Amino acid sequence: FNLLIFAFSILLGCNSDSSKTPAVIPVVVPDYSFAKGADISWLPQMEASGYKFYNDLGVEQDCFQILKDHGINSIRLRTWVNPSNNPQSGHCSKDETVAMAIRAKQSGMRVMIDFHYSDSWADPSKQKKPAAWEGHTFPQLLTDVYDYTFDVMTALKTAGVSPEWVQVGNEIPGGMLLPD
Repeated sequence: FNLLIFAFSILLGCNSDSSKTPAVIPVVVPDYSFAKGADISWLPQMEASGYKFYNDLGVEQDCFQILKDHGINSIRLRTWVNPSNNPQSGHCSKDETVAMAIRAKQSGMRVMIDFHYSDSWADPSKQKKPAAWEGHTFPQLLTDVYDYTFDVMTALKTAGVSPEWVQVGNEIPGGMLLPD
């Protein structure tokens, strides 16, 4: 990389007027470091249930910090359209996902958002569409997916979080929003 900048600097310096100082062009290098991540979408329900997290010394500490101290630099967060309030299977709403993404960013972590396009778990054996989308025509489902995705991504952007990755659907080799 330094050789490339050196070669580029030489080329900039090779102009017909040797009295001019070559222009300095900033180089932005994306972060291609290895992603060591974890899906911690379950964290809000655990915290709401009273779980506490302890570091290696047995001291209570924020889960994000413990993960970071163990080399985690990326967080995956699932988002559900209208999750229930059930403490075991609820959570992962847009607002909760955005709040978790903010915490990840504040912890210096990269963020992946996983759109389940469901109100609960979506996996190969169950790809149930959100209750609010039941009975919608296929063209309306396309609009529902677009609007929901746009809404979540806009909320993240407004909160100052730009996900590094976006996963469309969860474990969807056979399709999603079945039976449509």
